[in-house]
Amino acid sequence: MGARCAKRRRHQEGDKPCLAHFSVIRSIGRGAFGKVCIVQHRSSHKLYAMKYMSKERCIRQNMADNVLKELSIVTTLDHPFIVNLQSSFQDARYMYIVSDLLLGGDLRFHLNQHGIFREDRSKLYLCEIALAVDYLHSRSIVHRDIKPDNIILDEKGHAHLTDFNLATRLEPDKLATSFSGTRVYMAPELFSTCNGSTPGYDHRIDWYSLGATLHEMLRGRPPHQLPSSLNSHQVLMIQHESPLELPSEWSSDLISFVSLLLAFSPQSRLSSLDSIKKHPYCTRIDFAWIQSRRAAPSFVPSQHCLNCDPMYEIEERVVVSTPIHDRRGRGRKSSKGASSEVETAALEALSTSFIEYKRITHE
Repeated sequence: MGARCAKRRRHQEGDKPCLAHFSVIRSIGRGAFGKVCIVQHRSSHKLYAMKYMSKERCIRQNMADNVLKELSIVTTLDHPFIVNLQSSFQDARYMYIVSDLLLGGDLRFHLNQHGIFREDRSKLYLCEIALAVDYLHSRSIVHRDIKPDNIILDEKGHAHLTDFNLATRLEPDKLATSFSGTRVYMAPELFSTCNGSTPGYDHRIDWYSLGATLHEMLRGRPPHQLPSSLNSHQVLMIQHESPLELPSEWSSDLISFVSLLLAFSPQSRLSSLDSIKKHPYCTRIDFAWIQSRRAAPSFVPSQHCLNCDPMYEIEERVVVSTPIHDRRGRGRKSSKGASSEVETAALEALSTSFIEYKRITHE
């Protein structure tokens, strides 16, 4: 037994990543077809976040192409304010995505805890995510789902953009047309594309979403309430006709800045890092200093607790108490019986198309 354990621990650095290289510490989240765990690399003892997804569930929910598309994007990214991919690998039943571990909690959790943020705190988050968005746009990538839920803090309090499930890469001189995003953070041109009044949209939708996120950080709510019962025409009417209710005690520069980020027309919107830098609200900010991560956040997350909803951990312990390694090795049959020939072919295609990636280096 000891020899077998020793053999398991001797991983060569040139080896392809696999589940045996990691020890699972705890579960921290879950989605429709996968879960997220904190894992520790057995050789380096470094901690990472690992998302593992059922291939079968992805196929049955028609999400396999989304997973592959997201992976094709995140394997190309490396930025201090993005949650960067570290490795990806697969086995017969699951896909594994290993990324930076950030334990500071997402902005949705902190907004739920505090209601609103101070202006200096919000401004730093805005600048850090603006740098990340500019980096994405320089690579023709549109995130399409910027919101507090998708901005995570590290242990020092710096903000990082995550979740590229809806991201797309724009071809030169092409517009995106799919209706993607989270309703209250979506730019008007997404709705006008949906109802056919405009041919599509481009990267400028991300700046609107960032403006909506800034509004929520400062006001405790998005700029407009847009219930799902409203159709696209009604949403556009609200976005165009309903004035932003911005506090009179805000500085004129802040009011102007938020208003321009949330401009109805993309032509009138602040829609580049350069235009943000030139606005009076940001002219005194040293973005190179922020890029270097030397700007000290005014808020540092607690390091004595998990900065997320504690109910998940309780539910996970009740529902699943078996370690991930044991579950992966059981060869459990599908709850819906044997896969059809179509599903089998889809599984084979997914396994063939899956991108296996390794960024992790252990000195």
